[in-house]
Amino acid sequence: MDTIRGLDSFSFHGGVWMLENKEVLLRCCVCNSEKRFVLNRSQRRQMAEGRPLQFHCNYCSSPQQWMPDEKVPITGATPLTAEPKQILVVDDDELTVKLLQKVLEAWDAKVEVAQDGKEALVKLASGDFDLMVCDIQMPEMTGQELFQQIQENAFLPPQRIIFLTGDKSARTRQFLNDSGCYYVYKPLQFLNFSEQIQAILAGESVS
Repeated sequence: MDTIRGLDSFSFHGGVWMLENKEVLLRCCVCNSEKRFVLNRSQRRQMAEGRPLQFHCNYCSSPQQWMPDEKVPITGATPLTAEPKQILVVDDDELTVKLLQKVLEAWDAKVEVAQDGKEALVKLASGDFDLMVCDIQMPEMTGQELFQQIQENAFLPPQRIIFLTGDKSARTRQFLNDSGCYYVYKPLQFLNFSEQIQAILAGESVS
């Protein structure tokens, strides 16, 4: 079975890696009514950082902000003053890039884009990135070739790289397994993918 390396807290459902959800008791900030909601890891992190979530309240008969009525423990919760993460997206497909930008910028990440491996190397040499999300099949320089250059120049450790690919050939699978990087097969489920990236950056469940 395909795996995303190091993510022990993910479960595999219908060909998609998903974060485990947990039930949390929340209190409406308006009427103080209590209700249990099933929250994913991204939502629980938001709660742990002191930021409310918005859900419909039956008593208020409208969407309201909710806060936890009990402590929400989660590894890697960061203060609201934390600097935005710097992420490099490397992909020659314009639609994929736009979708990735929309997902990542939704939680205040600073996203740089490179359309091929050569452009990515220039940006990596001149910037300080927390994570690189990279396609495998690209013109000019493949993801494998880019990874070799990154290793030789020590731009990023493998644990800060996520490869995207629709290629499940034996050769590509062997590279992904040997690289030590995380990887996700296309087509992407973007909501889950955003949560995966946040978990990796927070150092959660990474062996």
